[in-house]
Parts: sequence; C-alpha cells; structure tokens
Amino acid sequence: MSDVTARTLPSPAPARKALRDGLRVVRPAEPSLRTRRRRAQLAAAALIALVAAGLFGLVALHVLLTQNQFRLDGLRSQAATEEAKYQRLRLEVAQLESPPRIVADAQQRLGMVQPPSVTYLTPVSPATPPPSAGARDPKAVAAGSDPTGWTEVKPRLAPGR
Repeated sequence: MSDVTARTLPSPAPARKALRDGLRVVRPAEPSLRTRRRRAQLAAAALIALVAAGLFGLVALHVLLTQNQFRLDGLRSQAATEEAKYQRLRLEVAQLESPPRIVADAQQRLGMVQPPSVTYLTPVSPATPPPSAGARDPKAVAAGSDPTGWTEVKPRLAPGR
C-alpha cells in the first residue's frame, strides 16, 4: 500500500469518536452506575432520617422545657401562697403575744385581778450566802488543814500547773 491507498481510505478517527461519546473505560473495582445511584439514594435517605431525628429531638426538648416551666410556675405560685400564709400566721402570733391580750385573757379566763398597788423591794446590802456544812473555811485552807482535800487533789488534776 502506498500513499494512494492511505489517502483514499477514510480515517477511523471520526467513527471512534462517535462511539466514545457515551462510553468510558470501566475498571473492575469501580462500582456500576446502578450501584452508585443506589448508594446516593441511601445517603440521601440517611441524611433525611438524621435531620428528622434531630428535629424530633428538638421538639422533644422543647416539650420538656415547657413542662418544666409549667411545673416551675406552679411551684412559684405555691411558694407565694405559702409566703402569704406565713405572714398571716406571724401576724396572728404577734397579736396573741401582745401584752393587752395576755392581760385580758388572764382577767377573763383565769380570774386574775390587778393589785391595788405595787411595791418594789430593794436590797440594803449585797446578800451573802449562808454557810453550808461542807463549805471550806478560808483560814483553815491557808493554815494547811483543808477539810475538803482540795489542796491534795488539785496538783493531780492538772499536772504542769
């Protein structure tokens, strides 16, 4: 074949190019188009499920917060009621402890009467305790004859003093 035959035969390049437009080389380890589409669908479904679970979790958390807020409002209302009850009881105790009420109660229920006059006694000199049978005589202790034995016991109670 000479130069002439090479020029008369059509070139195979345009026919090959037409075949290559929709074709590509597939390696044995590469997944098929159907497998890739299936994986993409599964990934999309997993993503939708994850977003749905997240939204469900947020709604559940919001419901929990709302329930706790209602509980907190109830506790605040109960605390306000108890505070009012406490103040009312304090007022009642203050009224019951008032001297005019005690005097009136003593006169009415117990039959007590106020005395015609009140006499206050004041001592003339400081009171001295009466001597008892087991009292120590200061002169006897100074002389060394302690009837209670304190001078003998004291060194044993606190050594080093």
